[in-house]
Amino acid sequence: MTTEIRQIVDSAKLFSEVRFEGEINLELPKSTSFYVGKNFSKSLVTITKPNITLDFSDAIVRVNITDPLDTDLNIFFVSSMAKNVEIKNLKLYVHLNIPTTTRQIVGIYNTAYGLKLNNCSVEIISENHSNLVGVFNNGNLDTHMETRADNLVIANSCIRVQIVQSGTKDSIVYGIYNNLANSISMQNTFVYSTNIGIGKKQAAIGGFTNGRFGRFIGNNIKANGSHNTGNLKEQAYAYGFVNEGLYNLIESNNIVGECGGQCVGLENKGDFAKVNGNKFLATHTIKGRSIRNYANDSIFDGNILTSTSRNPRLFEQEGSNCIITNNMIEGLQLPQTYQSSVGIYAAAESTTENLIAQNIIKNVCDCGIFAHNNIGLVQNNIITTYVESYGFVKQGLKTNEELALKLDENRIHSIFD
Repeated sequence: MTTEIRQIVDSAKLFSEVRFEGEINLELPKSTSFYVGKNFSKSLVTITKPNITLDFSDAIVRVNITDPLDTDLNIFFVSSMAKNVEIKNLKLYVHLNIPTTTRQIVGIYNTAYGLKLNNCSVEIISENHSNLVGVFNNGNLDTHMETRADNLVIANSCIRVQIVQSGTKDSIVYGIYNNLANSISMQNTFVYSTNIGIGKKQAAIGGFTNGRFGRFIGNNIKANGSHNTGNLKEQAYAYGFVNEGLYNLIESNNIVGECGGQCVGLENKGDFAKVNGNKFLATHTIKGRSIRNYANDSIFDGNILTSTSRNPRLFEQEGSNCIITNNMIEGLQLPQTYQSSVGIYAAAESTTENLIAQNIIKNVCDCGIFAHNNIGLVQNNIITTYVESYGFVKQGLKTNEELALKLDENRIHSIFD
């Protein structure tokens, strides 16, 4: 069947639409290994034809692998020659029942300019630990000019990746991974990433990008560390979305990091980010960060930040020249449940020249805004807490040693029932 699909695609005329029907079962190839970037990989379906549309409306694609892998594996590989290809209505179901491996298994691996994924469903479930990626977009060139995989569009789709059983080897599960490709767009898409493990080297990440000029608008993105009680540090980490690229727009999304040793809604390391009108949740965790920002020159406006963590830093700020305004920031635990809690934590000495204004900060027990003297302009914030929160400080300075010690994350400890 793998060969048949390749032949059908290769024989298609330019600018035509190819339709597939029935249940398509793909099998692991015995050979046909080649380099993808720096990695030696196998691919079940390779697409090299440009300017065509592949329509899977009347088809289901299934992959069931039980043999150990000797290389990384891509189910669909879109070659850099296949520019402006559209894949629509794909229903891809991958089940892996193989021994624990450090190999990477990818649903759709793209290296081509202008790929469009529309109304696609990609599901990868691995019984044991491995490295999974729903969609991997590899521009592979750190430039503000053009890369081979620019202009990816993911719309109206559903990406699910999951590891079922725990193990000891490092493994990271990504729903979407964009490597240095620019100008990508993702909208109206559901991403769900799940891992199970004992620490940060066994993590679930909903979406990752380090490319420039991306737009991520109107998506539901969730990363889950499989620790539903949320009381142990020694569990898989969960990051809803990680941005390390420049000039990215993140707007009107619902982004969740949940059920892990550490959970982060958004981790931002990309300068000139515009983060507007999102809901960020860090829940079912001992250590929760709704937003953690390390970047400079970024804007965070009109977002809702919540967390059920026992040690929430709802907004952890280490960047400079940022605007943090008009956000609703609220802790969701009862006061007796917190170990420590702060609304905005900005204690790093390098965090300067910020504007923190017109935020509402609610229901944290230790401090509303904790920062140092040179944080920038802090004004017109509304800070309220529980009546029974004795010793609460609305705006605390790093020089307050007692408060600094209370908020020191090295004091965070697991809760054993």
